[in-house]
Parts: sequence; structure tokens; C-alpha cells
Amino acid sequence: MSSTSLAAAGPSRAGANPALLSLLAGALAIALAPILVRVSELEPIATAFYRLVIALPFFWLGMLAERKAPQAASARVTAADMALMGVAGLMLAGDLALWHLSITMTSVAKATLFNNCAPVFVALLGWLLFGERIGLGLIVALAVSLSGMALLIGDGLFASVGSAAEGQWQGDAIAVSTAAFYAVYLMAVKRLRASHSTSVIMAGSSAAAAMVLAVAAWIEGGPLLPATAWGWAVVLALGVACHVIGQGLITHALAHLPVTFSSIGLLIQPVAAAALAWMLFGEALGPLQWLGGALALVGITLARRTSSR
Repeated sequence: MSSTSLAAAGPSRAGANPALLSLLAGALAIALAPILVRVSELEPIATAFYRLVIALPFFWLGMLAERKAPQAASARVTAADMALMGVAGLMLAGDLALWHLSITMTSVAKATLFNNCAPVFVALLGWLLFGERIGLGLIVALAVSLSGMALLIGDGLFASVGSAAEGQWQGDAIAVSTAAFYAVYLMAVKRLRASHSTSVIMAGSSAAAAMVLAVAAWIEGGPLLPATAWGWAVVLALGVACHVIGQGLITHALAHLPVTFSSIGLLIQPVAAAALAWMLFGEALGPLQWLGGALALVGITLARRTSSR
């Protein structure tokens, strides 16, 4: 099965507009995540763990409400479904752990933009895993995206060893790697969404991811509990606003929109996050970095169109 067949041929007229609004609202909610990670009292991976643990009860309540609903027709969760949820959870854990780490090492704008390069990886995985032909369009998309990324990270790439700029470049590299994890996560969720509800998928994948992050947070070291009311408020906001509302709305939208189209809609997230970081932390991008960001967005858009075809 090709990655194109994993996504619907196109959104239905009846569900396209509500699904698109759901996608955009979810992306805006998730745009708060890098801001909250930056001000969290906990280490990055521990913060990611609480994001999932706090969200889990909401998904369990959603599953319970679905079962009690009249004429509820929930599909049985098979062993294959559980395995796929485990894969989605592992990818989500990798995505969150590395992304949270990159947010503390580079700018919010770059960490969030690189994290949203999933459409490029969706196209590449379609070629590697499903034998889809790589055409000229994808080659151009990759070239444009890589050119934009080179401009974005250029300030750290040519920095001297041991400088703060080099550390920022390392954060950029980690942020780019998160896109591969998120691409596989999106593809797994899209496959599961064909037969299961948002609550079932989010509960299963989030539980699997939380178990992985619990071990990773212990290895990471640092405090495992927030020390103040502010610290608890930050992780509660991450769990409820970003994961329950944000990721939940995105998962709901994937039932009605192609995964590659959804990845493009999510590009509102880095724009909103960059604006918040500029207002709150004074993180401004230079002219070359703005140009690099624009090229990266163009490349991602081209990759999406290539994958859709």
C-alpha cells in the first residue's frame, strides 16, 4: 500500500470545511507548546512526559462517552491495531522528547519550523517504504527545502567550536530529526483513523509514548515533579491545551483530510510560535533567516503537492 493510498484521495465536501477549521485550531493550540516548554521548571523530556500523562484521563473519558453513546459502533481493537498504536506512541515519544530538547538549544521559530518538515519525510518514506517513484517535483522540493534550512542554520554552521552558536546549530539538527518521527506518527494515525475514533487512538498512542518518556525522563535526570504552582500550571496547560485540544483536533481532522494536506495546514504552527517567541522572548530572525524560512515553507508545500499526486 502506498503512502498516497493511506490518505484519502481528497476531503469530502461535507466534512472538508469543519475538518480544516479543526486542523487550524489544533495547530494554533500546539503553537503554545514551545513557549510553555521554554518556561517549564522541569527538564525537556520530563515536561513531555507530563504533557501526555495529564492528557490521558481526558482521552479515557472520551472513550467511555463513546461507548455509552446511543448507536455507538466502535471497531474492535485488534492485535495489529495495538501494534500500530505502539509504533505511533514510540514515534510520538521520539518527536516530543527531541523537539522539547531542541527548543532549549535553539530559537523557538527554527525548532518549530524544522519540526514541521514532516511532508518532506512523508514523501521520502513513500518512496522508501512503498516504492513510490521520485519525480522531478520531489527533487526540486527537497532542493528548495534544504536550501532554506541551510540559510536558517547558517549562523551556527560556520561558528567556532565551543561557541553558543554551535550549540544552537546542534539544536537545529535535533529539530530536523523530529520531523522524521512526526511523519511516521502522522502516517500511523491516518491508518488507524480509518476504523477507530480520536479518543481510542490518542489514548493508545499517548499511553505508549508516556511509558517511553517515563524511562527517558529518569535517564535524563533532574526533578520529576514541579516545585511550584506555576510549574504545575505550565505542565497542565501543555497537557490540556496542547495535547488534548491541539493534538486531538488534529487527529479528528485526519479522518477527513489527506495526511499531506494536513501537514501543510499545520504550517500555521511555526508562524504563530515564531510570533509568540518574538513578543515574549525577543527572538527575532534576520533577513537571511526569514528568506531561509520562506524557502523551507515553499519546499514543504512542493513536497506535499508531489505526495498528493
